[in-house]
Amino acid sequence: MSTEKLTTPIGDFEFTLGGYPTQESAQKLFDALDFQRACQAYLDFMPAMSMYSLLEGQEKGWGCKDCSDLAVAADLLTATPLVLTGNTESVYFACNVDLKKDGPTVVEIPPQVLGMANDAYFRYIVDFGMAGPDQGRGGKYLLLPPDYDGDVPEGYFVAHYSRTSRVWVMARASQTISGMGEQALQWYGDHCAVYPLKDDYRRPNVMNCGSVFADTTHPNDLQYFVNLDQVIQYEPTAAFAPEQLGLLRSLGIEKGKTFDPDERMKQILDTAAKTGLGIARAIAYQAREPEARVYPDRHWEYIFVGGSHEFLRNGVRNLDARTLFHFTAICVTPAMVNKVVGVGSQYMSAYRDADGDYLNGGKNYQLHLPPNIPVNNFWSVTLYDPGTRSLLQTDQPKPSVNSFDQPEQNRDGSYDIYFGPSAPAGKERNWVQTVPGKGWFTYIRLYGPLEPFFDQTWRPDDIVKMA
Repeated sequence: MSTEKLTTPIGDFEFTLGGYPTQESAQKLFDALDFQRACQAYLDFMPAMSMYSLLEGQEKGWGCKDCSDLAVAADLLTATPLVLTGNTESVYFACNVDLKKDGPTVVEIPPQVLGMANDAYFRYIVDFGMAGPDQGRGGKYLLLPPDYDGDVPEGYFVAHYSRTSRVWVMARASQTISGMGEQALQWYGDHCAVYPLKDDYRRPNVMNCGSVFADTTHPNDLQYFVNLDQVIQYEPTAAFAPEQLGLLRSLGIEKGKTFDPDERMKQILDTAAKTGLGIARAIAYQAREPEARVYPDRHWEYIFVGGSHEFLRNGVRNLDARTLFHFTAICVTPAMVNKVVGVGSQYMSAYRDADGDYLNGGKNYQLHLPPNIPVNNFWSVTLYDPGTRSLLQTDQPKPSVNSFDQPEQNRDGSYDIYFGPSAPAGKERNWVQTVPGKGWFTYIRLYGPLEPFFDQTWRPDDIVKMA
């Protein structure tokens, strides 16, 4: 009896009688198939798992149990809560909306904010504030459940249907608009509200949460798939593509059925989640997308690679661009991608210095920002932990330098920002602390970006090592 042998990177397999796999080879191939599908599911459903963890983290850590519970960073966001690449300048508010529980839900937005609503798969629903239909005047929005067929009342800027039941609502105000501390809490209480349409207006329960611990990052083990099953059970089937649901069905996750993997599948899923984490790190920190670079001669990279908040071009989705974003960031809106001069926001990330080496917390660095930073509102340089993708935890109150800090300017109007374990003499105001033995990465944020950013006549230098 002749035996055909196949040697591959994932193992050796045997086939008899012209093509039949042996029992041992068939099992090895099924193990490989299940593992590959589980790795792909980890990547494909990262938007949903990031949102699930964000909503759960806000509920468990900050007490956002009802849509009217508003978590506000009244004293700005610190490194205590784990929030994907949050900023340390804006006065955030966020809340959890459940359209299955509450039905149509009203969101009253304050004036002069930037915000959005994203669904349970982190898809864009609507912008609020300066980039939204109210154009910064504030006003009432109405979020409608999937397949809602009831009356839609007048008096709202836009009535928006969500493809999922759970929705995240967020907006950020400038310190100069909302104030800080008790003033910010009062401002949000007076100008913002989220409540079921059926209940009429109710004043929000405003909570100061910027320094309160909450873990909004997703797990990277078997629990990832346990949480994913919770999403599939709760959300409408139509929220996901049949191909996506078929992938999950092959792993034992199917709406209306109990997810009860055997020991073999538990091991495969756990290993796949850990492997998926490694793949996501490679995609984010070793980007192979040609369009990732903002400038051809520098190491600054886009957060939204390809210029689409849906990661689409010509009907084709860039899967690695989607993974890169959802592994490192939150907030999906065209206002972070499209060219809107003087409105919205733009971001650039750097993981490497001018020599192409990873940024190392044990070394000292300098970043030169040329004069006339092109912003209508403010700019910031913020440091993050590559493990948690959250604010870098150091002895400083915040790991950032921004225009509100009034850092020291050079005579020509430029700025030099310093990074390292200790500050250069006399440069404390322009210094961000790093941690020896730990890497870091940074975002430059431009709020209200101006034309010189878009036409690239203004470009930040690469980060350089100091002697």
